[in-house]
Amino acid sequence: MERIRRVLVDMLEPGMVLGKDLDSSLGNMLLKKGYVLDQHLIDKLSEFHVEYVYILETIEEEYSFTSPKNVTFDEVAYSDYYQEAVKIMTQISHDVRIGKTLKISTVRNVINGLLEQVFAKNNILYCLNLIKNFDDYTYTHCVNVCLLATTLGKWLGLNDRDLKQLAYSAIFHDLGKYKIPTEILNKPGRLTSEELEIMKQHPVYGYEIVKKIIGISPDVAYGVLMHHEKINGTGYPLGLKGNQIHLFGKIICVADIYDALTSDRVYHKKISPFQAAEMISRESFTNIDPDITLTFLNNISTFYIGCTVVLNTNEKGKIIYLYPNKPTRPLIELENGEYIDLSKDEYLDVMIEDLLSS
Repeated sequence: MERIRRVLVDMLEPGMVLGKDLDSSLGNMLLKKGYVLDQHLIDKLSEFHVEYVYILETIEEEYSFTSPKNVTFDEVAYSDYYQEAVKIMTQISHDVRIGKTLKISTVRNVINGLLEQVFAKNNILYCLNLIKNFDDYTYTHCVNVCLLATTLGKWLGLNDRDLKQLAYSAIFHDLGKYKIPTEILNKPGRLTSEELEIMKQHPVYGYEIVKKIIGISPDVAYGVLMHHEKINGTGYPLGLKGNQIHLFGKIICVADIYDALTSDRVYHKKISPFQAAEMISRESFTNIDPDITLTFLNNISTFYIGCTVVLNTNEKGKIIYLYPNKPTRPLIELENGEYIDLSKDEYLDVMIEDLLSS
């Protein structure tokens, strides 16, 4: 099967085939459809400030996923799929370290089952909170980001095929870290500038691994490559800006940050989902795509209603109302029957430190 995809010139590789005629700004044809690119020509395109071209792709293996319409959520099934996904990521990490080529079939079935259960429940926080017995962040993080990113993709209106591709991109997003020396990857303290530069190469390593998987769309690899890019150009590894960053990369970025902040790491303790949401909100318009951030915060916050929370004042209460324009600052009914409206200026110093239950 063949299809045409838009590809940034920086991402072109020798051997790629043009899927559309390339015209100059004056309307003159520069290259004809079907032309096979070489490195010299790619360099010329960059020299002439061509931003992107259309490439003809051959998809060697098709995969499909359809969002379930009448699937009943099963906690046991969800737990089984989650545990299987974590085990698979553990095995994949070993395969990557020894240079073994990965196969899409390794994760296809478990991703299908996991996403069906998540969409059936339609409460990502509930699904993530069901799993409390896994303490290996390295592998659970990949699975959690897959769940969060795919749910966010659904909220953004992605079709079923794109949701499946996004799921692959998200679960593979940190594959490149398995190429990083363990003493750097698991260092409990702050990385040196040299170590940080090595760590910043993991999206490139991941991209190189994923693009070799037969049947994987280039979009999957681009999401892996760009999940640390920032819309103001301060991200890595390419320093891309705005619309130069693939949609998958932008989505995975939000999911990655949220799960990292709300999980215990070797170098920091987890913070509450509300503190994480406020940090993500502050990153909007400078580092993270504001439309994607707003969609994430507005949708995920709806699952907080009815949850019991602990404040930094040591008081406990229940969330009873969320303000659309301030989803991270809800109205809370305390155990003594009093109310605290965190959206008011007098409560700016009051924070939700922990989320207990719903």
